Amino acid sequence: MDESLVDEVRERIRKLLDSGQLDEAARALLELHPADRAEAFAAADEDVRARLLPLLGNEATAELLAELPSHLAAETSEPMQADVLSDVLDRMDPDEAADLLGDLPPVRAALVLGEMDRAEDVLPLLHHEDESAGGLMTTAFVAVRRQMTAAEAIDFLRQIGPETETPYYLYVIDRNGKLIGNVGLRDLIVASPDASVETFMDRDVVSVLAGTDQEEVARMFVRYDLAALPVVDAIGVLLGVITYDDVIEVLEEEATEDVLNMGGIEAGTIADRPYWSLSIAQVVRSRFVWLLALFVAETLTGTVLRHFENTLKAVVSLSFFIPLLIGTGGNAGSQTVASIIRALALDEVEPRDLISVLVRELGVGALLGVLLGAVAYGRVLFWGLDSSMALVVAVTILCVCIWANTVGSLVPIVADVVGIDPAVISAPLITTLVDATGLLIYFSVAVLVLHPAS
Repeated sequence: MDESLVDEVRERIRKLLDSGQLDEAARALLELHPADRAEAFAAADEDVRARLLPLLGNEATAELLAELPSHLAAETSEPMQADVLSDVLDRMDPDEAADLLGDLPPVRAALVLGEMDRAEDVLPLLHHEDESAGGLMTTAFVAVRRQMTAAEAIDFLRQIGPETETPYYLYVIDRNGKLIGNVGLRDLIVASPDASVETFMDRDVVSVLAGTDQEEVARMFVRYDLAALPVVDAIGVLLGVITYDDVIEVLEEEATEDVLNMGGIEAGTIADRPYWSLSIAQVVRSRFVWLLALFVAETLTGTVLRHFENTLKAVVSLSFFIPLLIGTGGNAGSQTVASIIRALALDEVEPRDLISVLVRELGVGALLGVLLGAVAYGRVLFWGLDSSMALVVAVTILCVCIWANTVGSLVPIVADVVGIDPAVISAPLITTLVDATGLLIYFSVAVLVLHPAS
């Protein structure tokens, strides 16, 4: 549906909801694509959602829950009767049903699972961590034996194709269920009907262990340009398949967490929640801890200024360049942090590369410092100050750039080594730290060059 038409339908739904015409709103909601339907549903008030949901029908409800953010899907399913919810979950893909069951209280999840007709497809998925390959995979895939002919495989696919999420690949297993190859649909269709699958299957199959972290899974999709990735256990038995749409959600989730963390916001449970769904208390709670920590760290800046109070009084013009210097240091450090975090995420840099990265960033910092220092030198002279003051600012810029790049390269790698997400502590901490140390460098250079009272 055209975006403008979608907006019109959403506006009509909003007006119908505001006027209490729930039946009409439900019919209008069903006109939307499931993704648009979920967005419109999520925008409604909680009590309206509770009255609207029973009017959609179980099939539409299954599509809706699959599209909603995990926290909202769990909240939406909470008032549903166990037999109704079990029927809804039976209509969902096994991995999506498992995700929702994992967000429910254990007793309720067990009760609903006991009512499901497809519990055997979902139950194995509940044993894996949400952020692992096992937690992302689905059991709705096609597996064939190597002795099967192309014609038999096509007939088999016709029978079960509607029930599988990954019909573009058929996975070949041995009698013990171990993955030994795969067959693309194109290869299957063009093969001789009497040819056995073993003769034209691809034996070089990229697979992943069930316990692999979801970030590594996403990297494998990108590296090998995959549409689906089989998941195996320690001895190679095929357990499930991860599809590209699940990986897109992982990439979005990880990017959201990194952006929030780099902004000094604790992602926690707010990462997948829309801005307007968060209460003021939740927003404050997500920001306060880091703001408090950075506030305390920022007092170091005041300590430095107080220590060099006499220097500032003797050379008042020093104060003109404080914003310039701490801003330059913070920006240089943030650029370095962003580059190193990206390199760590893509496995382009590993902890053992610490010294090499440090040497490289020292060179980058020195060159940037020389270039910016030259510009700063000319700027100070342009303002009518003497060459000694220009030298202080230029040398400080050089030192601050080198220092900022040094800290910016070390902190993310050290954080990664000790098991802390580099994005959580890097950018805000670097900016705050470089502010204080940059001032210390500035006034130290000023004392050496200008010899004021300190």
